[in-house]
Amino acid sequence: MPEGGEPALSRGPMFAVLRRVWVRLRAHWITLAGLVAVVGLIIAVNPGKVAHDLTGADTGLLAWMLPVVLLLYVMRGVSWSIVLRGARQDVGLEQAIRVTFISQAFVFLPGGDLWRVPIVKTGSGLPTNAGIMTATVVFDDLIYLFVLTFAMVPVVVRSPVLAIPLAVALVPQLAIFAILLSPRVYHWLASRVGRMRLFHRFQIELDALGPTFRALVSSRVLLPVVAVDVIAVVLSIALFALGLAAVHGTGTDVPHIAYTYAASQVVTNLTVLPGALGAYEGMMTGAMALQGVSPAAAAGGALLYRVANDVLMALLGLAIAFAFDREYLRAFRSAPEKVVS
Repeated sequence: MPEGGEPALSRGPMFAVLRRVWVRLRAHWITLAGLVAVVGLIIAVNPGKVAHDLTGADTGLLAWMLPVVLLLYVMRGVSWSIVLRGARQDVGLEQAIRVTFISQAFVFLPGGDLWRVPIVKTGSGLPTNAGIMTATVVFDDLIYLFVLTFAMVPVVVRSPVLAIPLAVALVPQLAIFAILLSPRVYHWLASRVGRMRLFHRFQIELDALGPTFRALVSSRVLLPVVAVDVIAVVLSIALFALGLAAVHGTGTDVPHIAYTYAASQVVTNLTVLPGALGAYEGMMTGAMALQGVSPAAAAGGALLYRVANDVLMALLGLAIAFAFDREYLRAFRSAPEKVVS
């Protein structure tokens, strides 16, 4: 035992390796918790049945999931480009779509779609205004979620009792809109949040978010964004429906699939889990099982959706970043340090 009582191992290479592993695990503990939740769900449902349904999946329907997910993120990129143009940012349609794809490589990291902000550039290659860019991403995501929420309406019309989950999904969104659209309320909240140690470094983004959001609320921006988001919502629901059908998940109809998907997506987006990992799969499996779909098929459909929407798109995002601009990869490599700091 060396002087001071500290083990010699703590000064050796093994300690350095263990410390590095610990730093990375601490940086991604939320994602790891989500993965544990997914594994727990599979075990609870029955691993054998889930594996059986996945291995027996309809390959034709699986193949259709690829063009659907690609078109989905093209539409998300188009929607964001409209918002960027409304905010008078020099970012073209092609780059908006490319950055939307690349940002999917960060889907399981804290921050989610906000990873678009540090990797997007102006048309001239210069850095962008981080505060305004953050506002455009927040605006784009909030409008998309708001449009997605209304996919629940057809079922609610037939079964008014199901309006309760719709209210649970809609009320928080309306509260967020009310805060952002009220200059006094937003300034009061932003100033206090900005004083917190955790959020102090985001003061510039907080200052720009409210004014930029309010400037974007105009018919020339809202109407085309909502129109594109309607297409994106249809594609999102179709992607999940294809995954469910591929594992022969029967017992419900398209309106109820849309209702369940929308409710799960909106509610889980309020969780702290990056990509709602674990929370989404659990909600979808439980909700679809209550509608008569076998739990194994419901879990299999949710997992297939996750693979297409997140895993496949993350790999594609990395490939696009590598092909077009390897500087994008620096943000990914430094992500653990950013989260810890």
